[in-house]
Amino acid sequence: MSEETQHDGVDWVAVLEKAGRDYLARFPAGRTPLERVLLRRIEKRGGADQEMHAAPRQALQTVLDTLEQEGLFAVIGQLARERDILMKRGRSARMAVRKLADKGAPRDALSELDDADPELEFKAALNLARKRHIGPYRREEIDRGRALKEEGILARAGFGRDVIKRIMETSPDDLADI
Repeated sequence: MSEETQHDGVDWVAVLEKAGRDYLARFPAGRTPLERVLLRRIEKRGGADQEMHAAPRQALQTVLDTLEQEGLFAVIGQLARERDILMKRGRSARMAVRKLADKGAPRDALSELDDADPELEFKAALNLARKRHIGPYRREEIDRGRALKEEGILARAGFGRDVIKRIMETSPDDLADI
């Protein structure tokens, strides 16, 4: 154990590395979100005294560099699974990728996620339509003004023209086949 990363008999590198690996095993995250999580852990354990945080912060940077070198941050496969989960909840692929970017996923990994399965995108739009009672799930007759509003809801959610058109053309009778 190095003197620089120890404080009050605690080997901060070991503590933070275990916590970081446990977190990454449960959640795909980038460097920035993991750093925030581990900083909260340091603050809980060390109190409000900033001078006492010097050793843990140095250990934190060491741990983050180690984990980054091992390639544990936001692997493309993990990001694709997270995107698909968000899409199953009714988000478009574009909005799901934006959400992952907000969480701190690396931009280069996100650029490879642009191509989503068109059928999964359609099912995401159907899920949103069901939640909002639009498209094939609407409860009353529709006029042109209401149709434009429904299309706007889907467009603001990030769905493309072809998906919106397909949703608007789907009838309630067709839902059994989907």
